[in-house]
This record gives sequence, C-alpha cells and structure tokens, in this order.
Amino acid sequence: GSAEPTSASAAPTARCPAMTDIDLILITSLTAVGVLIGFVVRWRLSALAYRHDADIGEPHPGPRWWIPLATATASGLLAWRFGVDRWPLLLPTLPLVWFGPWLSAIDLDARRLPNRLLGVHAAFVAAGEGAAAVIAGDAVIAIQAALGGVVAFAVFWVLDRLRPGGFGWGDGKYVPILGAATGAVSLTVAWWGFLIACAAAVAATPLRRRRTDFPFGPWLAGGAVAAPSLFG
Repeated sequence: GSAEPTSASAAPTARCPAMTDIDLILITSLTAVGVLIGFVVRWRLSALAYRHDADIGEPHPGPRWWIPLATATASGLLAWRFGVDRWPLLLPTLPLVWFGPWLSAIDLDARRLPNRLLGVHAAFVAAGEGAAAVIAGDAVIAIQAALGGVVAFAVFWVLDRLRPGGFGWGDGKYVPILGAATGAVSLTVAWWGFLIACAAAVAATPLRRRRTDFPFGPWLAGGAVAAPSLFG
C-alpha cells in the first residue's frame, strides 16, 4: 500500500499505490478468496431457486463463468487500491465484490433483486463499516458511510420521481447499501460510483428491449466497485 494517510476523509485521487511484498500477498490472497466465493455463488445460482412461477419457461441463463472472474478481479483490485496501510477499508467494500455479481446475475435473469439477499448484503456492509471505524480509530468512516447511504437514496428518490417507472424498488433498496459502502471510503467515491453506474446504464440504453426490461442492478454494482478501485 502507499504511504498515504489512513483517514477515510482524505480526498480521493486516482493515484497508483506503491506495493510491498506484504501488499502482493494481500492481493494474491484476496484474489484467491474471490475465486472461491465466485464459484460458490455460481453453484448457488445454478439451481435457479430465485426464480418465481412466472419465470418458468424462461431460457436458461447459461454457465455464468463470468461470476468467479468478476469476484476474483474485483477483490484483487480493491486489495491493490487499499493495500496493507488502509486494509480496514476492505471490510465495508469487499461485500460489494461478493454480493454484486450474485445480485447482478439474478437481475439479468429475472429482473429482480431479492429482498433477503439485499438484507444480508446490508448486514455485511454495516458490520464492515463499524469494524473499520473501530480498527482504524476513525469515526469519520462510519459517519461518511451513513451519509453516503442517505444521500444515495435521496438522489435515487428524486430521479425516480422525475422519471416514474424508470427504476425498480429493488434498485431503490440496493442504492443506499452501495452508497454506504463506498461512502465509508469517502463521499466523493460514493458520488463517483453513482455517476459511473448511471453513465454505463445510459450507454447501454440502446440494448433495452422495453422500458421495464432493463436491469439496473449490474450497473450499480459495477459502478460501486469501479469507484473505490479508481478513486479510493
């Protein structure tokens, strides 16, 4: 990790952290953990237990080998960004990597984000924020996380009112979780995460088959991981 200050309130910049041997061990280890979690998630999804009766007869989503690739790559990126010097920030952000592809796969297939999975995701993020604040001795981490979640939901609410029906309420429940996790790093990172997600979704608009058939969850998940990786 770099010799930057450990406080989460420091303004994020797109700097390249210097790496030590311990950092390389951390990156390698978390990448391996990401591979393992990705295969577990892929296995859990293979039964299609998340589908409802209305989904019977829908095409099979395929082998989804992209899931372990995504969890491994994103885990390694976050480990590289924070390194050993700022490792407590991995506690609220790694759940983004573990749950993001899981929720994205379901949203891509069934156009929904299950409440139970969102609840577990939120619990992991909340526990990570609290632990990071205590370990780092920096209450700003928890304060920023709370503000990030509230502001993210407020922005979503305004956008949903400006364009009724443009988002699903699964997205509305997902947004504050992502805002809190990225806000633990900094509010600027949380803002970048939302901007990246929206920009990617707008760029993919021509792929939409109909207005209510567009899964926004994968773009939210991607933006939430990209922002701390680039600007954390």
